[in-house]
Amino acid sequence: MSAPRVLVVAGTRPECLKLASVVRALRAQPGLATQLLNSGQHAAMVERTFAHLDLRCDLTAPQIVAASLSHALVALREQIRQVARRGGSALIVSQGDTSTAYAAALAARDLGLPLAHVEAGLRTSHPYRPFPEELFRRRIAPIARLHFAPTAHAAANLRGEGVAEERIFDVGNSVIDLLREQVEDTRPLALPFLPETARQVTLTLHRRENYGRGLDLVCTAVLQLLERHEDIGVVCPVHPNPAVGHRIRRHLARHPRVRLVDPLDYRPFIALLGQSRLAITDSGGIQEEAPYLGTPVLVVRENTERPESVALGAATLVPLKVDRILAEADRLLSTPPPARLAFAPGSPYGDGRSGLRIARTIADFLA
Repeated sequence: MSAPRVLVVAGTRPECLKLASVVRALRAQPGLATQLLNSGQHAAMVERTFAHLDLRCDLTAPQIVAASLSHALVALREQIRQVARRGGSALIVSQGDTSTAYAAALAARDLGLPLAHVEAGLRTSHPYRPFPEELFRRRIAPIARLHFAPTAHAAANLRGEGVAEERIFDVGNSVIDLLREQVEDTRPLALPFLPETARQVTLTLHRRENYGRGLDLVCTAVLQLLERHEDIGVVCPVHPNPAVGHRIRRHLARHPRVRLVDPLDYRPFIALLGQSRLAITDSGGIQEEAPYLGTPVLVVRENTERPESVALGAATLVPLKVDRILAEADRLLSTPPPARLAFAPGSPYGDGRSGLRIARTIADFLA
């Protein structure tokens, strides 16, 4: 008998980072045949990110060019469905809350295939915020057969929604696997883009909920923060979406202590984050990574699906108001940074060995 074929689908940079250890562990698992699909959502970025991680996609779907979110979902769903059908997939793996993740879930349902959902169970207090991520993850849950929860809180969310206990696996967050590798990598690394200032702030913005006025408010607060603290420099990897990049450049490009750079590969980005005195972000992944680096995080969003970081005191949630952002940034810059989390089983996001647990569970399920 031929080995069961597992199709792993990735379409964005965060999916690549959080699926890297899963793909490696699946490919090393005896009795499984694993295919990695670049869905076509952000095709060039996925190829670059996996190449940086020494991984290669087995299949690459055409780049999706769609006029709307709904059109993109239709196209992604069809491309994933065709690949899974032609390849004789026995199970589909998706990660997180992107358009690719939701499209993969729909494709699995169309084909009657089990879906393994990595980073299952994240929830905010609002069913439509952030949009569309919260909507996608709530719709993926009823389709998934295997729910790989990154935290105990996420597992509890799934139980509260009626997911059967035997389908929930509290495995830790798979991005911590990759983070652990980077932290343990002792090779020297140059960061030529750093401003020549005593303290650094990392700024990342990309969430759809902050498009437009939200970006304006955060950038205004950053400029006022720079005015207050002459020893601070800001490094901002600019998201490739023109709706984000244009506004950030309009506000920040001319300031002498701001460095706007292209999206960074994972290793230099983690080095930047680890050297920063503060991160200002709307990212979910940074809320998970920064506590292991001892970098405080100011989360410029109305709510978060990572309450563990807030409970630790490693992240502070702040509304999109210039005065509130400034006040919280001043407070975090004037107090000692939080202690680093250990890569240990008791840490909220796990010990950095999630990929192996996920691969073994999938192998057992297919056996």
